[in-house]
Amino acid sequence: MKSPGSTYRVQLHQGFAFADAGRITDYLEALGITHLYCSPYLQAASGSTHGYDVVDPQHLNAELGGQSGHALMTAALREAGIGQVLDIVPNHMAADPRNPWWWDVLENGAASPFAKFFDFDRTRAELTVLVPILGDDFRQALE
Repeated sequence: MKSPGSTYRVQLHQGFAFADAGRITDYLEALGITHLYCSPYLQAASGSTHGYDVVDPQHLNAELGGQSGHALMTAALREAGIGQVLDIVPNHMAADPRNPWWWDVLENGAASPFAKFFDFDRTRAELTVLVPILGDDFRQALE
């Protein structure tokens, strides 16, 4: 694996998905790009424009083309001799009902098998996570 010499960053989202990134490899190659630097592309919250709101870290984002779209992009990069750098922050996950890891940690605290994936203060005897969730508009909830 060669070290990155020059990178070109792409922000993946529904309007610019895996297939789109694969289609620009000729342009990248002409620029002398050695590596495509991709924004996070694990399964994010629906409609995500940045990918840092992951709801399922075990699957590729379906809105970007899923596994088949990813395979096409990586094949195009490989054919052009371009490597890939992936922007990933393991504990950037969405507090979303579709994220079972997050909800398990909220329910079970430090006893959750997923607690190790989150950035909690483990020096405290008990893990307490406070999440401000309002059931209504802010003004209505205050009243």
